Amino acid sequence: MSHREIEESGAREKDKQVSQQRTEEFRRVAVEKFYSRGARTVEEVARVLGVSRWSLYQWAKRYGNDDEMKRNRRPGDRSVQEKLKAVIEFEGLEGEKQGEYLRREGLHSDHIAGWKKRMEAGLESGGGDSAATRTERVQDKRKIKALEKELHRKDRALAETTALLVLKKKADLIWGSGENE
Repeated sequence: MSHREIEESGAREKDKQVSQQRTEEFRRVAVEKFYSRGARTVEEVARVLGVSRWSLYQWAKRYGNDDEMKRNRRPGDRSVQEKLKAVIEFEGLEGEKQGEYLRREGLHSDHIAGWKKRMEAGLESGGGDSAATRTERVQDKRKIKALEKELHRKDRALAETTALLVLKKKADLIWGSGENE
């Protein structure tokens, strides 16, 4: 075993010991930061906390199902059912109660308005694709594929023609054009 391999295995053992030393409270706080990270990436949160991304994901699986953790999640991480429930609850409240609800749930009125709009649009369109719409989509995909294939063929032909013209010009420069004879 080389000196480097010994150092690396020692570092792995140290990482194992450090990860085992993390308290449950630290892990819960880390998961809260994970869910409320905003625009920051998971890598950034992990780096700040001094843990690996893998650890964060594992802790999120373990502790992320608590009601308190669910409330602190980013709005986009909520399920469709949770969004529907939030819209219904929000719409059932009056004035200041709506503001209190948004603060308590960590939401903004734009989230509720956007979810409501998408739900209404889904209901307007029938909530799904009809057989005719699916058939049209399949036909459109086939047509697009055929057009892309034709475009690719024409691009190759154009490239070949361009190369032949360039060669003809070079030959004319070297040997002179055949028109003068």
